[in-house]
Amino acid sequence: MTEDEPGDRQGNEAQSDSVTISLEEFAEADVEAPIRDANSVDCRSLASLYEAVSKQHEQSGDEGATRIFGLLAQLTRMHFKPDDGTEPYGPAMMLPDGRRSMIPGDLRGDQSAVFAALAPGLQNPGLRARLSDVAWLNDRKLYAMAQLAIDAYCDAVQAVLEGRSKFFGNKRSASSRDGADMLCRACRIAKTTGWKDPEGTRLQALVSDVTQDAFDRKDHRGFLNAAEIALRFRIVEPTALARNAETLAATGAPDAFTSRELWELASRAHQQSGNDTERDRCLVSAAECLVALAEADGGRGIVAASHLMKAIEALRRIPNTEERRRQLEPRLREAQASIRDQMGTISAPVDLAELHEDARESVGGLSLSDALAAFAQLAASRTPDDLRDEAQSQAEGSLFSSIIPKAIVDDEGKVVSKSPAFVGDAETDDLALRHSIARNEGFRRQLVAAGLIDPARQLIHAEHPLEQRDFLPLVAMTPFVPADRADLFSLAFARFFGGDFISALHILVPQLENSLRYILKQAGHEPSLIRSDMTQENRNLSVMLTKDRALLESLYGPAIVYEIENLFDFRGGPALRHQLAHGLVSGAACHGTDAIYACWFIFRLCCLHVFEHWDKLAEWMDGNQGRERSSAPGGPPSDVAEAADNDPGPA
Repeated sequence: MTEDEPGDRQGNEAQSDSVTISLEEFAEADVEAPIRDANSVDCRSLASLYEAVSKQHEQSGDEGATRIFGLLAQLTRMHFKPDDGTEPYGPAMMLPDGRRSMIPGDLRGDQSAVFAALAPGLQNPGLRARLSDVAWLNDRKLYAMAQLAIDAYCDAVQAVLEGRSKFFGNKRSASSRDGADMLCRACRIAKTTGWKDPEGTRLQALVSDVTQDAFDRKDHRGFLNAAEIALRFRIVEPTALARNAETLAATGAPDAFTSRELWELASRAHQQSGNDTERDRCLVSAAECLVALAEADGGRGIVAASHLMKAIEALRRIPNTEERRRQLEPRLREAQASIRDQMGTISAPVDLAELHEDARESVGGLSLSDALAAFAQLAASRTPDDLRDEAQSQAEGSLFSSIIPKAIVDDEGKVVSKSPAFVGDAETDDLALRHSIARNEGFRRQLVAAGLIDPARQLIHAEHPLEQRDFLPLVAMTPFVPADRADLFSLAFARFFGGDFISALHILVPQLENSLRYILKQAGHEPSLIRSDMTQENRNLSVMLTKDRALLESLYGPAIVYEIENLFDFRGGPALRHQLAHGLVSGAACHGTDAIYACWFIFRLCCLHVFEHWDKLAEWMDGNQGRERSSAPGGPPSDVAEAADNDPGPA
């Protein structure tokens, strides 16, 4: 197995054994033998090697070596989250039944004490950093482990900076995401322990060197990675940092997205130095990058309208920009006016049969952007006509069942909705048909969520351990997400892919309503109502699905709008918007198939308008990840706008 292969990590990855592995057992096993020739300081690379050796010993019947190398495989496979100051390590996998892979807390006590004794003698700085960091997390009295972890992280990044080692995926830049992650974690430990010398001084010097190296090489993404850390922990003088960021933004940035990030970084640096005038100047330049993105899309359509609206919103927060906003407003109206015409050609039919039968095969081995594109297209919304025809056929084929009314009850047994029988009355039969559709869709969601979405989610997270920042390119580009909600959506998607469905569901479902209002505003429509006392109120989801349905269907197609209604609003279905708003969703229900499907569906809505521009997103997203794109095709989904009428979906 190579370091780039994920290994067999799905299914039953066990947590640590209850029996402590002693220091003598580790020494006897020569724990660094499997990784000695790897020339990598990245724990993901080391995990693959340890997994392979553990399996070899298991096949040969050596239970002791299997336990030792299996434990090291799980230890190095943990999800590294350096931005999280409270829980910097999470499980690599969480399963719906509550099982998960290892976290540091599983090792608290004797096993951590063994790691503390083992770590100082390890040669590989990546492994040394992991063991000492975990030991310190589990026992904050072990100050020497904090010092050792900082030094080990520095050793790892220094080795890559000097060309003596590499990170995961053969990356050899110290300012790559992997290098920045190590520096970020080291800085968090140093901040907690008070930046004590000598490791504190060494760390600050290394962050400065890596930042300067990226600037000298004109590595825009690498500079952003390192400079964010330098700014956050106040390591580099902010005026100098701002000057370098402006230089890179103005000269040869690969795209307008990167330029915008550089200008925003410069603005924060100026703010840190107390120069509000320079801060505002850089923020104006960042807003102009959004205008450039709109122009790159021809100034027409919802993506261009989204960029222009976000630019105007950004300028509103900057003094003395009234004239520029007045110049952009006619261009926004022009872009909005073209949306209806453009939506008829947003998507092209895609033969869903070409997707792999196995969900894991459909997303496995791809770059992050291609995997997410495939993930968003795992299923398609079925058209209202198809759903009605199916329900009508079932009613005609099962006459006895169709004449029996049904009651829908909640977890406490209370009747929350009634499904009437078919009695020959047009209005009653239409409602009965609607309830039948809701039941059929519930069965379909179970199949799709359990058979496609969740297995694919697990594999993507295993191959690309995702954090909030990984989704920022998507939420920044999609017209579905307002600029002031980018952090919410990116956090929710990170939690969803990590298996934290409780957090993801409670963030995403309430935001759906606001995002639909935002989409309508970009289309030039104001989704609010005026009361008799002349106060205004935003329309809720139910009202939008009635009053604004025609416009929503022109933007998304009848199939998707009908599914929004069935999934989030119709009382005969899950009615997730109502259920969440009133605290009626239990923790167990958050891990159910309706909840998983709903999170995926909102992720899909975020992707719909971006498929046409996915190549641009891929350059930005895969640049953030520091990975090469695969050759896997990505295309628009088949259930948007007019194409929806021909696509019943895979289930």
